[in-house]
Amino acid sequence: MSPRATELESSKASGDALESDLIQRIASLEFVDDRTATWHDARTSTLVVPSTKLPFYGICLLEAGTPVEIKGCQIETGNGSGSTRGRFYIKYGAHRQLLEAAGSYLLVVYVPRPGLPQVARAIVPASLVDELLRGRWYDVDGNRSEQQVAKLAWNHVIDPETIDPAQPIEGVVR
Repeated sequence: MSPRATELESSKASGDALESDLIQRIASLEFVDDRTATWHDARTSTLVVPSTKLPFYGICLLEAGTPVEIKGCQIETGNGSGSTRGRFYIKYGAHRQLLEAAGSYLLVVYVPRPGLPQVARAIVPASLVDELLRGRWYDVDGNRSEQQVAKLAWNHVIDPETIDPAQPIEGVVR
């Protein structure tokens, strides 16, 4: 197996673990399986309002039934010669569907160690993410399910001054 395949499987496994954890921790989220929709992971079951554990950017609330795509990224990642802030990896087709459905992203920054401690979260409407991704889309080569993707560094959405890697977010969000 190539190192690239191992890296992708690890990212997928981390993403699945974060999705499961967040859907269990956030009382107003319900799981959406891939047979129902491949472009979002959850939907709100009740009205959701911001809190210290779940801040909102660009909106004041999420109505019941809103589709939510959960995206995670490491607080830092290697860039060949050192490290840089992690990036959310967004697929164009899924993003367009989320945008058309007036959905939102739940963006999560985590530390890459056992348990994937979460150090930042943000609910951001797909329309705002669309503005942030303008001009960043690029074609993907190879045998992939998506044709175009974009990467968004977490600090384009979340203020780095608000994150303390030694203080993970704990508890349930009501």
